[in-house]
Amino acid sequence: MLQNKNIRLALGIFGTFILGYLLWNVRFIIYYFFAAAIIAFIARPLMRLLGKVKLKEWEMPNWLKSATVLITFVFIIIGLFKLIVPTVIEQAHIISEIDANTVVSRIQPTIESASEWMKKANIDESELQNILNKEVNKIFSMGDIGNYVKSILNGISESLIAAFSILFISFFLIKDGNIVDNVVESITPDKYLEKIKTILNETKDLLTRYFLGVVIQNSIIMVIITVGLMTLGVKNALLIGFLAGIFNIVPYVGPILGGLIGISLAATGQLEAHPDLALTPFVLKALIPFSVAQFLDNFILQPLIFSKSVKAHPLEIFIVILTAGSLAGLMGMIVAVPAYSFIRIVAKEFFNGYKVVQGLTKDL
Repeated sequence: MLQNKNIRLALGIFGTFILGYLLWNVRFIIYYFFAAAIIAFIARPLMRLLGKVKLKEWEMPNWLKSATVLITFVFIIIGLFKLIVPTVIEQAHIISEIDANTVVSRIQPTIESASEWMKKANIDESELQNILNKEVNKIFSMGDIGNYVKSILNGISESLIAAFSILFISFFLIKDGNIVDNVVESITPDKYLEKIKTILNETKDLLTRYFLGVVIQNSIIMVIITVGLMTLGVKNALLIGFLAGIFNIVPYVGPILGGLIGISLAATGQLEAHPDLALTPFVLKALIPFSVAQFLDNFILQPLIFSKSVKAHPLEIFIVILTAGSLAGLMGMIVAVPAYSFIRIVAKEFFNGYKVVQGLTKDL
């Protein structure tokens, strides 16, 4: 008897290793599935809306509603690319034309104003200038743009495969909304079936609200920054606003990176258009749209999204995101809120007898 248990244990461990190995080697398919699942969550309200479209006794079949939703998404993405790609090319050309020595000379007054502090800190000014000149050269010396274009073209085939795979999976997840439910329920023991159904339904509703909230949140950020920079006469304001919105997906760290990149792009664009531009006053002005967007995001948008969609306190979410970031880096921070939401739903169904679980899930 003991020998049989040991054999089963050994086979179980071996099977786990094999499964882990297989999943690791097909991890890109898993990434595609999760990307498709996000699209399916966002598409749910649109599917409900199309479900109300009726012509006498005729209703749109699921395959037609799914195709309509996906085609709409594709046209939106193509429209964004048509707006953004020419701007990216123009911005790359601007950066390639910038003289690094000119940039250093323009910010030299700022460096000189800090000379007293540097002397107290035993920093050699000439060495600092050499380092700064070297780093700026690295940033702005793009060399042959063709090399960058070539590297982009090399990735087109992989991008097309990824896009097709995600759209293909998305179509069936949207069309057959219960396909995942059916698979999970088929392998669930009967005594847990009702709990699993509740978990699946609550998870879909909660994550749909969350991802829709994130789309609205980052769209507002993009609009605020784009309009603000356009008001200041910044070239390629749409590109900068779009990048800021994308970076804002990463909680807390993303806005800082987006702001740094956005200010840098805005400054390089203005230097190309106005060589005699005073950099420091311009940078301070360009910071205003980013600051307004982050104030609105931190004090209005995020609390609303977290309280209304995932029904969790902002401080609770902050701790979860920091923990996920320390464990899994930027990717951990991105998936922290959806994963935590799912864990709370599971805990509510299976471990609601514990006080700590009751406290964390009281608003669900």
